[in-house]
Amino acid sequence: MCSYYDVDSILAEEELVPCTNLFEFSHLAHLDADLNDKNYLPEGTRLKMPLWAIEKWATLGFIRLSMPRHFGRSSRERLEAEPAAADLRKRNDHFFLAGLKLVNLVE
Repeated sequence: MCSYYDVDSILAEEELVPCTNLFEFSHLAHLDADLNDKNYLPEGTRLKMPLWAIEKWATLGFIRLSMPRHFGRSSRERLEAEPAAADLRKRNDHFFLAGLKLVNLVE
């Protein structure tokens, strides 16, 4: 595991991860700017939040994670087709470390 003070680890945890909440949350409506009701975040709301903010929620089963675009199927197929031409840093400077942290939550 990475150190608490590891700058690369901190930056990798800033990866925005699409997620859907499985419960209604009170006092978290500010996470979705499109909501009119400022008290409740309704069940099924799709959000993009940093990895560090959703780690505990994902392990407790409060949210369902989706993979970011650059970890999706089409990106993997492009990488398998022509690995030398894939510029992984173009999408995320900490692609591999963010992927390791994300796979621990998905499994």
